[in-house]
Amino acid sequence: MSTENDHTEPTVQPTTMLEMPSPKENTRSCGICEANIAAADAHLTCINQKCHKVTCSHCINTMIDMFFAQPTLNYPLKCGGCRTAFNKASVERVIMDEKDYEKYIACMLPLYWSRKCLNNDEELAKCPYCPYLEIHTTDACPIQFLTCQHPNCGKRSCLICSSVVQDDIDELRHRSHCVEYRHCKKLIDEAIATGSLRQCPHCELAGIKDNNCTHMTCARCSGRWCYFCGKKEEDCNAEDDEYPDLSSHNNDWESNPDRCPMYLGKICELDDRWSADDEDCLEFFHRCQTLRNLYDVLESIGEDRLEELNDQCGIIDACGYSFEDIKDEENRILIKYKWDDS
Repeated sequence: MSTENDHTEPTVQPTTMLEMPSPKENTRSCGICEANIAAADAHLTCINQKCHKVTCSHCINTMIDMFFAQPTLNYPLKCGGCRTAFNKASVERVIMDEKDYEKYIACMLPLYWSRKCLNNDEELAKCPYCPYLEIHTTDACPIQFLTCQHPNCGKRSCLICSSVVQDDIDELRHRSHCVEYRHCKKLIDEAIATGSLRQCPHCELAGIKDNNCTHMTCARCSGRWCYFCGKKEEDCNAEDDEYPDLSSHNNDWESNPDRCPMYLGKICELDDRWSADDEDCLEFFHRCQTLRNLYDVLESIGEDRLEELNDQCGIIDACGYSFEDIKDEENRILIKYKWDDS
């Protein structure tokens, strides 16, 4: 997610450099967050000579985190200015420095296969216990069981609950129980995924904001939107209904629930559950969003059904929240206004 200023057509050159500028080089600004990049700081430089913007290490790491969260949507990593893809070798060098190379390869293999090798009626089935993958057709019933062929694994697992299948009797139990949970498990997975990220309302590019304001300009489509409420700029509540803008949308947020704060760190002045620290605020925000989503699932399928699913798959326990967290209304309130206490 970034601010894009240059919309010229890219002219791709053969290499992207991960550079350590000389001390004599003037300080440059990151093309995404506009932070100053000191002479000794590593950065990526866009290969498009008409753009040639630089990207700081913080924004590169944010891009990498977005890629790990949703590889299909966020690969390849691109310049925030002109959307030219960075050189693959340069990106991999950064990832190796961050000690994330094995995780990167684990994401890239199924991503490459799904893009280059699969037909429309095929999908990947991955062993929950190792990197082993198989290709299966989707024209029949969805695959439920996978016997891993990796020589160091060999487990047979249920792809719905991710449990090891011990024997034929155990498989029958999974067939009768887990298939009933497939839809509910998908709802929970989506609730957790969408609560942990924010999607651009224009093109659905997903990611997490940095420590700057809640005004977002999408790195993919350049659409402007509010991170707090998730609405497009033109749909935001503002003083000028005909030509709304994000800055007007922030006015009087302390007293108007239809308005949003420009900085998450300011909410603590109104609601003491919030921290003044930007990173803590972001964590609190996504915790609220996730618990809201999970409560919607609980209301949709019923508490008994959700508890039964958790007993079978451990899906709620694994996400770090309890049923008490989900049912506690205060955990789902983003901002407690003064009148809420009266």
